Amino acid sequence: MDGDRWRARSDAPYHFQFVGLVPSFFGALILLMTSPKHLGLAAEQDQRMVAPHNAVRAKLPSIAPTPARDAAKTFRVLDGFRMDLLAAEPLVASPVAMTYDENGRAYVCEMRDYPYTDKAHHQRNQENPTDAAIGAVRLLEDTDGDGVFDKSAVFADGLSWPTGVACWKGGVFVAATPDLWYLKDTDGDGKADIRQKVFTGFRKFNVQAVMNNLVWGLDNHIHGAGGSNGGQIRPGDKPEAKPLVMTRNDFRFDPVTEQFELLSGGARFGGTFDDWGHRFLCDIRNPAQHIVLPQRYLARNPYLAAGSPLHDMAESGDQLPVYRISQPELWRVLRAKRWAGERDIVMPRSELVGAGVVTSSSGITSYRGAAYPEKYRGNVFVCECAGNLLYRLQVTPDGPTFKATRVDGQAEMVASTDNWFRPVNFVNAPDGTLHVMDMYRENIEHPWSIPDDIHAAVDLESGRERGRLWRLTPPNFTLQKPPRLGHATTLKLVETLENPNSWWRETAQRLLFERQDQSAVPALRKMVKRGRTAQARLHALWTLAGLNSLNDEDVLAGLEDQAAGVRENAVKLAEPRVAFLAR
Repeated sequence: MDGDRWRARSDAPYHFQFVGLVPSFFGALILLMTSPKHLGLAAEQDQRMVAPHNAVRAKLPSIAPTPARDAAKTFRVLDGFRMDLLAAEPLVASPVAMTYDENGRAYVCEMRDYPYTDKAHHQRNQENPTDAAIGAVRLLEDTDGDGVFDKSAVFADGLSWPTGVACWKGGVFVAATPDLWYLKDTDGDGKADIRQKVFTGFRKFNVQAVMNNLVWGLDNHIHGAGGSNGGQIRPGDKPEAKPLVMTRNDFRFDPVTEQFELLSGGARFGGTFDDWGHRFLCDIRNPAQHIVLPQRYLARNPYLAAGSPLHDMAESGDQLPVYRISQPELWRVLRAKRWAGERDIVMPRSELVGAGVVTSSSGITSYRGAAYPEKYRGNVFVCECAGNLLYRLQVTPDGPTFKATRVDGQAEMVASTDNWFRPVNFVNAPDGTLHVMDMYRENIEHPWSIPDDIHAAVDLESGRERGRLWRLTPPNFTLQKPPRLGHATTLKLVETLENPNSWWRETAQRLLFERQDQSAVPALRKMVKRGRTAQARLHALWTLAGLNSLNDEDVLAGLEDQAAGVRENAVKLAEPRVAFLAR
């Protein structure tokens, strides 16, 4: 690893490092002031969690799971769509993130260690080092081409809180707090034999506020949602290196140079791009947020008291309705009844009712395929695992940002009567549909959000060995042949940038970036000017940048493009070329 990568970059203005932008003293102070001690949590027990005189004394009755073969019957799905089962236990367990490689194999993060593994010694509002690292990455394959996974192998195990995965050069980067790993199988046995700790120091504190969702950006970087735990980030092989102090930030890194940069962000679980590179996040009661102001611009003046760079595209707060069709769990009803009856307890109003409001937004994903009717393109889909449902929001421009509005009235895109249905994330799949990660747990809740007596009476680990993957399938869907882009020629990859499905375009760009084959440049340059679609011209520009072959004429062509999204990205690419463009 190159030690120089840990310094501020000055050679590329749009690749601004976080080092020096916020002094370490202030970053450390923020971490200190948000510690349990300084929040008064260590000195005084949270009275909301203390068992009352009429405390729950016995285990609450459990809810039986639905066999995988019968689970599709529990769904109510709108607009003629259906939920098709792609995999279930024992092929997969506790899935929370996934990605498809160039040949259609799926790498799935299994967060088996959610929310803990050592309940007996678990303490509130502090790190719990006795929890075991039992998370894993599973490798799934569809060997007969019928669209259903039939082969499964544990690609890597012994991981802590694995929550994000992204492909690179035959292996995968994996976000597994406190570390970010690179894992690769070099002998073909389906198991990773290379295990490199690339970065470390992500704080292992709140299980629902960890880094997550590694996704490729147009900029040839891998982006991650940072959560709110923060940390002190160092290269995995340099424990003596000066850390980057991370508070509520997202991040990106260059897989070639391993330069790590902090970005605007810091919501919770989820992170997605639209077709033009706009980044959307979500928080538990904020279903859709847009990163309006990049940190690299705000940080140019460290004395500017700037507001939040995040804009709520959708309504947010503690009274947003959702329309579940399952019955609320008994423990939720008991907790809500107790807190609603306590005058001295201040809680979000969403916690004072047993069901019916947004409390667990996660997995926001912009639909960017071509299998659904046109009205779905660009919609963001959001999971609400506490309510056993998922819904969609229509995204429309609103000045420099966007609005995201409900479009399905008093119903949800997918809802289940099964309390175990726990959708937490999506992926735009090679087949042009959204694939849904169903953690399939009896209960999902943060243990710090449940009173002590109720916490003792429920099993938050029930279902750890279960999990399902679903396809949200549209009417009249025709299954296509699985991808085999790993064997595609360079020219074929350039042609694939015109594919209407985002997975194919992004995978082709990634492979061109990996190969660094300069023979692609003439075809890319031609596509910048005469590509049949705006997305093809956009990807061609960024691929040229990734091949270090973007020239001034390419940028000018982008600035003159008829599509506003191409022009917007050309402005970003023009930043290092201001002197030329000013002539």
